[in-house]
Amino acid sequence: MDDYERQIQFTQRFSECERAMRAFALSLIPNRDDVDDVIQETLKELWRKFDEFDPGRPFLSWANRFVYRQVLIHRRSTAIRLKYMFSDELLQYMVNEQPPLEHDVALSDALDNCLQLLADDQRELVRLRYFTGISLKEVAQKLGKSPAAIYKQIQRIRHAIQKCVTNRLAQGG
Repeated sequence: MDDYERQIQFTQRFSECERAMRAFALSLIPNRDDVDDVIQETLKELWRKFDEFDPGRPFLSWANRFVYRQVLIHRRSTAIRLKYMFSDELLQYMVNEQPPLEHDVALSDALDNCLQLLADDQRELVRLRYFTGISLKEVAQKLGKSPAAIYKQIQRIRHAIQKCVTNRLAQGG
């Protein structure tokens, strides 16, 4: 295959899977800016290794291994381990113990269930912080609290969600 055909094939496969790759990265790193960095580095690695890709296998499964590696590299380079929702052990479980599609469904179901168990004000805080794209400072202003208080509350919520998701995944749902 010539370079032009290789570029076209890579671009098509990446375009088809980019959204799912971002969702996977976001499930491991709850910060969209960090996810952008991880996906950018993943894209570079995927392009470098594209000749090794087996067209008979799903591109997304292959690509998500690179996403996972870049998440680990990013976590180590930032050295802010407590900022992230999941431990390395849980990340390893999520990536290796279940096939990718089953993993995505199981994780999504577990996360949805665990979010529903939160108190209304906790769920609203999660929604504001992670689903609206506003900063921690803006969330604090909106709720009339200090950023430090919001940060501590989010840490407690993350811990509760992590524990809940881990338990649900360990129980098979």
